[in-house]
Amino acid sequence: MRGARARRGFGNHSRDAFAKYLADEDEYDLIHQAKRQRVVVGYASAVANIAASIVTFAGRKFSNHQGRAPGAKTKKRKRLDIEELCHSMSDKHFRRRYRMDKDSFWRLLHIIQDHLPSTGENRSRGAVPNGPISHAARLSMALRIAAGGDPLDIASNHGVNDDEPMTSFWSVVDAIHQSSQLDIKFPTSHEEQEKIAEEFKNKSDIDICYCVGAIDGILMWIHMPTASDCDALKIGPSRFFCGRKKKFGLNMQAVCDARRRFLWVDIKYPGSTSDYFAFDQSSLKIQLEQAG
Repeated sequence: MRGARARRGFGNHSRDAFAKYLADEDEYDLIHQAKRQRVVVGYASAVANIAASIVTFAGRKFSNHQGRAPGAKTKKRKRLDIEELCHSMSDKHFRRRYRMDKDSFWRLLHIIQDHLPSTGENRSRGAVPNGPISHAARLSMALRIAAGGDPLDIASNHGVNDDEPMTSFWSVVDAIHQSSQLDIKFPTSHEEQEKIAEEFKNKSDIDICYCVGAIDGILMWIHMPTASDCDALKIGPSRFFCGRKKKFGLNMQAVCDARRRFLWVDIKYPGSTSDYFAFDQSSLKIQLEQAG
């Protein structure tokens, strides 16, 4: 009887284990079926985009003409009033949308506006049909792109053509590069460094002293370098591959102050470079050692 009970118990256990095995197999099949469906959808989307591009460009006649085709009708658009938008939004909502507060937005605009392209108010070919695109609108579109917004949605919201958000983004990037007030410079005087150290100390729970910057490294992802890129740089593509991240990229080193403002950035070494070596060969290390 004891042996029979043992056999019956083993049989129940085996049935339970087999049932669990079948359930796991079903779950495994469902997961892989979902993955296959996502892959198929991805391929279908890519094929659809390629087909749409072929259809779009097949009958297009290319010329040196800039802007709309001759005789094209003007699309009526209403430009977004950024000042009105700013007043209508709460501080929290504004910061979530633009990744900065309202005062920072207008200060940044004041710094870069002289380097932004013309609004179109005084163009030689006559007035802009739907009105000029203000510098504030340019900055608004650029920040929304930087925050991950969709260019088509941004264009629709701002009342501009579909290509204007990306044009505005690069215009703002160029304007920032040309604004000396926004240059990233590590402080060279002891007075500036002591001020930064005091800010770190005030934020520290353990009174960290003499900290003049928080440094870290990050891998900036890139596509695999082409053969022509490697020939120009005289190094192979493997130098850009980070074995730990399993990505191609560039090693970026950066230092920020206690208010998380960048003080120094260096991004001249490929992704296989260690953080130690990248900083050891950096201009900042040489500057600190020479300054004493």
